Amino acid sequence: MESISKTLNEGGTKVKCYTTNCSTFEGLKLEDRPAPTPGRGEVLVDVHSVSLNYRDLLVSSGKYGYETEAPFIACSDMSGVVTAVGEGVGGFEPGQRVFNSPFKNWPTGDLKAEWATTFVGGNGLDGVLAEQLVYPGKSLIALPDNLTMEEGATLTVAGLTAWAAIVTHGKTRPGDWVLLHGTGGVSIFAAQLASALGAHLIMSTSSEEKAKLVREKFGVDHTFDYREADWAKQVKKWTRGGANVVVEVAGGGSLGASLKACTFGARVAVIGVLDGLESQINVFDLIRHQITVRGIYMESTEVLHAFARAIKTMNIKPVVDRVFPFAQARDAFEYLKSQRHMGKVVINIR
Repeated sequence: MESISKTLNEGGTKVKCYTTNCSTFEGLKLEDRPAPTPGRGEVLVDVHSVSLNYRDLLVSSGKYGYETEAPFIACSDMSGVVTAVGEGVGGFEPGQRVFNSPFKNWPTGDLKAEWATTFVGGNGLDGVLAEQLVYPGKSLIALPDNLTMEEGATLTVAGLTAWAAIVTHGKTRPGDWVLLHGTGGVSIFAAQLASALGAHLIMSTSSEEKAKLVREKFGVDHTFDYREADWAKQVKKWTRGGANVVVEVAGGGSLGASLKACTFGARVAVIGVLDGLESQINVFDLIRHQITVRGIYMESTEVLHAFARAIKTMNIKPVVDRVFPFAQARDAFEYLKSQRHMGKVVINIR
């Protein structure tokens, strides 16, 4: 790949990036910033592709985290090529394909307060929607060689979140029933992983076209329209007792219904707030069925390494719905907001 250094502005001192002012994604601003130089422990990366998450919509509209005075670079998920390696970094060399952990510092184990502030692309911390960036070497991962750059950019948040929900905390086993909501990036990844593990799948969508596609392409056993009343009863009927694992990306009123759809000992991963921040649940549903509910806020770099190995071993190909050029970044945000996508929306930097 041609190095970004050949396409920098005059003097080789600037790179282009999109910054957000946390008001609306229409306020994304294309800026020139000084070309970065890797310090000790850092790697310089020519960014190739960036994938979008619902979090990016929340950040850009000021609905995620706290307000900041200065604009910061948007987005958290990228794939790229190593250009230079700083002192004290091992395992990387120029020309190597990589993708990033969403946290600059969450090496292993449970998340700590001081690590939580290193989640890029929000709360004033520069993200990855740029031609070039520096990143801690300890938080970069070699891109599996069975993936394209566009596919690799989807692993950072959507893929890792699905892995946490299905594997780390969901402990999905062959024959389990897995309930998924919607057809966004996390849910599609979760369907691929659960299917590879031999689970049965139920997925909600309001689109008959999407329902047909997920049944045909991902082996989903049953689909339902989440706008229907008492869909939890239908899930109980299909599963003859209830779902073993739930990937709850909607929150709000959906969470209460998901709990009613669970069997004994079910594991529920709460990931998103598409249906709102507040939920009303029946506590007895939790107690009687001994349901474990876990909030998912991604995973460590160590777990991301394990996920990357699994992606290669299982030969799972991330689903990229549409790719936008760098100049049309705002259009990509608009398309994600429309919820017409199935899988991931990606912006190609080059």
